Amino acid sequence: MTTPKLILTILSALILSACAANRPADYEGESFILPDIPGAPLQPPKGIPYPQLNQQTQIDQLGIQVARLEREMGTLQTRIEHLERVNKIHPAKPTAKPIITVKKPATTRRLNDNKLKAAYLKNNSVAVSDADAVALNETRLYNQALKYYQRGNYVAAAAVLRGADGGNGSEAARRNMYLLLQSQQRIGNCESVIEIGGRYANRFRDSAQAPEALFSIGHCQYNMQQKDIARSTWRKLIQTYPESEAAKRAAVRIKQR
Repeated sequence: MTTPKLILTILSALILSACAANRPADYEGESFILPDIPGAPLQPPKGIPYPQLNQQTQIDQLGIQVARLEREMGTLQTRIEHLERVNKIHPAKPTAKPIITVKKPATTRRLNDNKLKAAYLKNNSVAVSDADAVALNETRLYNQALKYYQRGNYVAAAAVLRGADGGNGSEAARRNMYLLLQSQQRIGNCESVIEIGGRYANRFRDSAQAPEALFSIGHCQYNMQQKDIARSTWRKLIQTYPESEAAKRAAVRIKQR
């Protein structure tokens, strides 16, 4: 054997032994298996069933929708009255095109008030009997209306307190009348707020809520573009109840233009 061949043989042997030494050890007992591919497509997850609304929830939602519509109607009514006043102050010239005024919507009631009140009371198992004392019935009505008011269903609260806008001078009647005033204010019925608030401030002038009733009247008058009348109402409030929080708010509003 020649020297080159001998050298080549030795190098080959060294290379083979090095490869054998660097070969990684087998991982015995360990295996990696791919997950099985499903034979059929996976079914989509079932959706969450839509909750069934009970009758009370449906009534509450309808009440909220009615309140929203009444607020929008009140806003439109205020704008209509403002446009009509502007039209009277600045009449159109004879040669100009006539100004088309929007007719006021008829103030018809959507539902009979007595039936609406009876429906709200019946749905909550509230019984008002003529045989019971007046104060007891008024307390029942107040408690039920307060539940609606606290849930934000101001239309239902006002419906339950229908007939409480006069008051007989008792403490129960005073509570009902003021809660009715608050409900009408939340709904946005400014005409009812002015009417009920005026009677409340006169009949219960010594109550802690009388200043608030006067402030609410001025607030509604201001929103109805009767700003001078509103300021006059607030001045009366400040003069009658100078130390009340309502008087302080009224003083701030008078300064605003």
